[in-house]
Amino acid sequence: MKFSRSVVSWLLFSVLVLPAARAAAENADLPERVFPALDQILRDALQQSPRILARNLDLDIAQGDEMQAKAGLYPSVGGYLQYQQARETREDVKTGSYPTNMTNYSFSASQPVWHWGAVKNGARIGEIRRKISEQQYVEAFRLLAQEIRANYLGLITRRALVKSARFNLKLTESALQVAEDRLAKGTISGGDIFPTRMNALQLRLSTDRSIEDFEQTRRSFRLLTGRLLSDDEIPEMIPLMNGGDEVPSKMLADFLSQKEPQTSSLIIARQQLEVENLNLKIQRKRLYPMFNFVAGVNQNRQSYTQNIGQLYGVQDEYAGVNLTWSIFDGFSARGAVKSSLARKRQLEASYRQLTESLSEDAQRLEKQVEFSLRQMRINDRLLEERGSFLHASEEDFQRGTSAETDLNAARASFFSSQLAAFNARAEYLQRMSEFLGAIMEDPVLQQTKVTHHE
Repeated sequence: MKFSRSVVSWLLFSVLVLPAARAAAENADLPERVFPALDQILRDALQQSPRILARNLDLDIAQGDEMQAKAGLYPSVGGYLQYQQARETREDVKTGSYPTNMTNYSFSASQPVWHWGAVKNGARIGEIRRKISEQQYVEAFRLLAQEIRANYLGLITRRALVKSARFNLKLTESALQVAEDRLAKGTISGGDIFPTRMNALQLRLSTDRSIEDFEQTRRSFRLLTGRLLSDDEIPEMIPLMNGGDEVPSKMLADFLSQKEPQTSSLIIARQQLEVENLNLKIQRKRLYPMFNFVAGVNQNRQSYTQNIGQLYGVQDEYAGVNLTWSIFDGFSARGAVKSSLARKRQLEASYRQLTESLSEDAQRLEKQVEFSLRQMRINDRLLEERGSFLHASEEDFQRGTSAETDLNAARASFFSSQLAAFNARAEYLQRMSEFLGAIMEDPVLQQTKVTHHE
């Protein structure tokens, strides 16, 4: 078998470049690597997620359609059998009616012999469409994994937000109670306490909203994965991540070095273009003569004498070649060719645009990873500074050199910085997973391999 240059190039790329790219991907920060429990959740989602279960039905449909498309490659066999009892009145016999038994049957087989490649092309179309469905399945799970990761990280950050909101509400309600006591003693007026009351009401509302937002995210996570997480299963924090700053740029360089990047969108676009090329070939041969091999046997009542009343059961056995030729179909074939050619040009233009924008999209996503990484580093430094300040405030309070209000203010500032740091870390992890998915280096893609997947 002779390999084309593109195949040889792809084999060399697979041997020399892909291992380096995958090695870099193994060092990339991903939510499931930071939280091992999430990795098992992603694996379970492949089996029990409602969305994936629906996609499994799409695969079954595609496989059934492929079987139908390939049916023309095989012989078609059929026939009928009819037996009946009757009484006949014969005009050539004047003595009345006679009972008769009639057995009629016909069985035949037909096998396409020469259809100018239409049968094989039709079978190939069915096979390619099944592969498109498989690739769409892979892409659907990748996008599902992205949503699961985002929701999981959202649960962590929202839990931290609820904790911070409850702490601030507690401080505000304590301040309100002090103000109410002062109002009762007459040391302040109703106008003085009004802002404190409104602030408490607003914080209660914000806290309730934060709690509901957290619970709604938990419900959404259950819909995505088929699993409802308890509070104990949701981490309280996103840990500090150091190193790996050079990974995105290295992976981008490896991706841009590919001659034909193997992304889901490009694979599907190439397959759709191949389908239309085959369909165009089929449409161009519609008015050509078609040859089939036929064979069969049948029996019927026929007259073989001058006396039409003398009927015999005659059995025929036959084999030969059948020719069918649609000579003129009202320009239907010409219209089909024109439509197919236009669709082919559309797909070619779409494929070119997709190829041209692919490198730009990859570079844009890599930049987003870089920006989120820099923001994470800034927020981590701010959190470290707030943590040091809180530690100093706690020591001052224990020595009696500062008031409890000062300590509470330091705690509130620390919780605020912690929440900002968690959000920045979650943003970085999400951007990294999006980037890996765009360049087909997302580890979850290894879980979606299906039979005969290319």
